[in-house]
Amino acid sequence: MNRECNMPSIHETGDGTRGKLVAVYARLSVNENGERDESLETQCDLLNGFVQKNKFGKSKLYVDNDESGVYFDRPGLIQLIHDIKNNLVDTVIVKDLSRLGRNNGETLTFLDFLINNNVRLISVVDNYDSFADDDEIIGIKTWANEHYCRDISKKVRANLKRKIQNGEYLGKPHFGYLKSTCEKNKLVVDGRYQKIIRMIFDMYINGWGYRALAEYIQNMNIPTPSQDKNYPGAKKSDRWNEQHIRRIITNRVYCGDTIQGVSEKVSFKLRKTRRLPPEKWVVVENTHEAIISRETFELAQRIRVKRWHEGEGRKKNKSKEQHLFSGFLICAACGAYLVHKKKKNRPAHYICGRYNNFGRKRGGCTTHHILEDRLVNYLVEDIEQMARETNVQNLLADAYNKSIRLPTVKIDEEVKRLENKIIEKKRQQRMVYFDRIKGNVNEALYIEVAAEIEKEITVLNAGILRLKEELIKTRQVEESIQKTNSGQIQININDIDRMFLEKFIKKIIIIDNGEEISESIKEKYNLDLIFTGEQLGKISHRKIRLIILYK
Repeated sequence: MNRECNMPSIHETGDGTRGKLVAVYARLSVNENGERDESLETQCDLLNGFVQKNKFGKSKLYVDNDESGVYFDRPGLIQLIHDIKNNLVDTVIVKDLSRLGRNNGETLTFLDFLINNNVRLISVVDNYDSFADDDEIIGIKTWANEHYCRDISKKVRANLKRKIQNGEYLGKPHFGYLKSTCEKNKLVVDGRYQKIIRMIFDMYINGWGYRALAEYIQNMNIPTPSQDKNYPGAKKSDRWNEQHIRRIITNRVYCGDTIQGVSEKVSFKLRKTRRLPPEKWVVVENTHEAIISRETFELAQRIRVKRWHEGEGRKKNKSKEQHLFSGFLICAACGAYLVHKKKKNRPAHYICGRYNNFGRKRGGCTTHHILEDRLVNYLVEDIEQMARETNVQNLLADAYNKSIRLPTVKIDEEVKRLENKIIEKKRQQRMVYFDRIKGNVNEALYIEVAAEIEKEITVLNAGILRLKEELIKTRQVEESIQKTNSGQIQININDIDRMFLEKFIKKIIIIDNGEEISESIKEKYNLDLIFTGEQLGKISHRKIRLIILYK
């Protein structure tokens, strides 16, 4: 309850002989233009004057400020109902019936409550006194009050929908973005977290799961989204968790799009909302600066869906990151995925998942054993073979120009810029510390400012780390182009990582010696359209018994 007028909470007038209180109720809300039609003080003065003029005796003020009349869970009104139930009030005075509420059903229920408790209601502007006047017009007045509110609700919804369709962002900005101070309802990139978000997408594509990523970001001392935004009333997570990472990975805001209208109120008379189906969402593309490319975002979504369908999304994977070929290797006989195995003093390898679970006798399948390093070498050899038949230099240079964010010189410059910012932040730390020693700032302010500066330094260090990793990759690509120009092979085993596989490899079918590929596998992966029957028959008898399906 927010009291913003001159009228005291208990007002003594007349001879003070009345045994109960006169409840003076005032409520102020905003109209459809977000404006107040009158001040709360003006409303209170009107009621105060009415009480004094008519010598009502003791009065108590109940106030609800910026509260909609549609809802009846207002603090001031709840207190009034409580006092009536405790037999402390015998009269309620309001400016008009709309101040009680604009919900027809709830208002009539409240009026019945007053009648049942023998409480008199006086509406000053309506010139209504429940102890003296006929109640026939009350239902019409409360209906008209609700109709007014319904009409405003329609206008507000239409106005919001128009703004959303025009690409204006009306909600609170997501982690990594801020609201523009120059352009209304426009998102701008928060430079403090730009590289963190790019890193999250890159690591996810490279095989990291939600849990592992959350732990990694937590160890970097990056504030959680709720800690950073510090919205009033919002529940603040003190640690990064899987939900934080999932929301970032699946949010199109990071590739420059806005998605709004995801939910709507069930009714203008209820606070409850319901989530709408995706086809009713309002999606507007390219409304603000993207943090990651659309290609990267779409690749992350394909990986997310694939992990879910292949089981990674339905079970808790306790490993820090995925194994290199997990989800890519298929048994030619039964169609099961090959699983990773690593025994002490033995190289990593993969075997048929069905054989792993049931053995040869119960499962009816063989091991389909293959070493991980041998798989990598097979891929390199196969790509080298294709390279001899293709103008790889042009393809690689084109891919480089499309995917690389910054040349090495620009990255070096950005690293130096961030390092200079860290130097400046540390200088600020020293200045704040000296101000505290001199007594120019109090302890609470010093702790707050010092913590904020330390947080900014942490983010800057994370950005430098990420840039240096990007610099290494960029130099590797540039070296590959130079090698290709001089006629050298541009790929090696170090290039075969999860990102490479996700981008270029669809599946790798593993065939045991002398084994025929099952008809279900041929049909599922359209092998009959790729190979002739004679070619498929020869594959199982070759030294290298696998089929690599490229995207």
